[in-house]
Amino acid sequence: MAQRPLAPTQSRQFTRPILAAIGVAAVASVAFSIPLLWGALIGLALFAGLALADISRATIDAIVLASVGAAAAWWFDSVLDGRSAAIELLISLRAGLGWLVVGATVGAILVLRRPTVNPVAVPVTAVSAYLATALMSASGASVGVLADLEARQLREGILQVLGAPFHLVIGLSVVAVALAIVFGYLAQSAAVPGVVGSALFTLVAYNLVGFSVAEIVAETSRVGDLAREFWPPQWTWPKTIGSEPTNVIIEPMIETLQIAVIGATVGCLLAIPLAFFASRPTTPTEPTYVAARWILSVLRTIPDLFWAALFASAVGFGALAGALAMIMFSLVIMAKLFSETIDSIDAGPLEAARTSGARYTQVIQYGAFPQVLPTYVAYALYIFELNIRASVVIGVVGAGGIGRLLDEQRTFFQWDRVMAIVIVIFAAVIVIELFSIWVRRRLL
Repeated sequence: MAQRPLAPTQSRQFTRPILAAIGVAAVASVAFSIPLLWGALIGLALFAGLALADISRATIDAIVLASVGAAAAWWFDSVLDGRSAAIELLISLRAGLGWLVVGATVGAILVLRRPTVNPVAVPVTAVSAYLATALMSASGASVGVLADLEARQLREGILQVLGAPFHLVIGLSVVAVALAIVFGYLAQSAAVPGVVGSALFTLVAYNLVGFSVAEIVAETSRVGDLAREFWPPQWTWPKTIGSEPTNVIIEPMIETLQIAVIGATVGCLLAIPLAFFASRPTTPTEPTYVAARWILSVLRTIPDLFWAALFASAVGFGALAGALAMIMFSLVIMAKLFSETIDSIDAGPLEAARTSGARYTQVIQYGAFPQVLPTYVAYALYIFELNIRASVVIGVVGAGGIGRLLDEQRTFFQWDRVMAIVIVIFAAVIVIELFSIWVRRRLL
């Protein structure tokens, strides 16, 4: 009688071991700041997670993990206590070398106790624990875990204090990341390490930018005052000192639309040959393909604000600089999207045209372009929508349009006028987007 196969290991089975190990690590980190004792308890927390997951309950494994944990903690604290500068990434990388060994030990226990596991688990676990420790160490000062000292205080010998909160951050990072990688290998799924890694690096980013929910909540009292400055919107104001109030929004908005139209039209037309050259089915030669892809890659790295600033310096502030910037912006986007569309066309008509002796331009005209024309028009409308928004942004650097007017009023804190400008932009974008959607539905 055939036996029923064992149920596959699932990621959720490791929730309890991870939470239990994190709990032990948290208690150890908060209760003890003595390096050897703290590190030994972190090692035992890792062993607790392995034991609860039925990977290892061997006493020798517990002793080894406690020993390498104590050594790692001793090295970690000795490097950070002996520094002569603030805790930065390079210092953190040197201090975290001990936790590299801890991670490798956890991976080695997994491979030894579960021979079916890929040995690559050892370096992956080691590097993951090491980087997690280094990143969290470097970002500790930005959230008050460490005292953020000035350069003068550092020169006087005052150093950042490694308190219980700091040890808590490091301990939890090592335990969570090392066990997540181990359990990910057991489950043959990236779910566990993916979730833990995302949470950890989100916390790192949160720390480094100084994001604080408490500060946001504390500043909510200003929302009412700011709203009163924005409302009601002021639709007319003097164009120059001493002149009568008039509606000065319409003319810049029309200029913005003109910039967007010119940019989308010229840019999309110029993108056609570049897109055909940058696509495998339609490129005439291999060197042409490589050159077109290289040009496209270089142009894509340049932001629209740079183009606007460059052309504003070359031809002066105004609509011409904005139109030239939008041409480059549209060219890059259309060439990229259009070349990818051409890559997926049916090669049959192209081969038929080539077999009949057609020239290259005829192959493109009769074999390729009819297949991609509806998509091209849809992309052009989409790029026109993008140009409206981008034209507002580039106006801030002097490229004309309503963006320049918006920046002027923002500079002088005329928030009621800013609100009027934003409402006009919002209405124009909505109308254009609805029209674009209507047209694209009939083309595709």
